[in-house]
Amino acid sequence: MITSATAPRLFEFEAFGTAVGLAIICGGLSLPFPILISPTAALAALALAGWLSLVHRRSSGTGGRVERRAMAALVVLGVAGAGFLDSPPPLSPFRGLFLACGLLPLLWVSRARPSLRFPIFPEQ
Repeated sequence: MITSATAPRLFEFEAFGTAVGLAIICGGLSLPFPILISPTAALAALALAGWLSLVHRRSSGTGGRVERRAMAALVVLGVAGAGFLDSPPPLSPFRGLFLACGLLPLLWVSRARPSLRFPIFPEQ
């Protein structure tokens, strides 16, 4: 029997994927409009928090271990974050886009989850 606790939500809002998508858009727009670098950083922080929430929900049965691909993606994000905070002057206009693109490996790793399916109701 499927209860509301076990049934997948059909229109679930995922903060992580949304924040990554918006960070990439905002990072791209930060090239002509440099004022958008700050919202890009805020969206990257929101994406990281959303990813940590997803990992916490999924790792309840695995003892809290994070797989190697996720650790590699976090290293890429860390390098992008360091490049964002301390970029050389010629690359300074690209730092918002660089930070947003650093989220892509994390998004790719997190997409290894099963897709949402419609709930199956028992016939009566």
